[in-house]
Amino acid sequence: MMMKISQLKPGYQICEQKDNGDIERFEVVRVEPAGRRFEVTFRSLLGLASAVYPADAYLNAAA
Repeated sequence: MMMKISQLKPGYQICEQKDNGDIERFEVVRVEPAGRRFEVTFRSLLGLASAVYPADAYLNAAA
């Protein structure tokens, strides 16, 4: 389901389909407002990483 970045919560799962058909999964660890944007910290098999998104951006997420 497509979900606004501003609605994400820790524990949600993000799925990203790559061009080769593989699907990568990430777990949302933290969502912090940063002005009109949100910083989202993800966990994957490779460790933790963060990205900054506009509040009205969408990701494919599931609770």
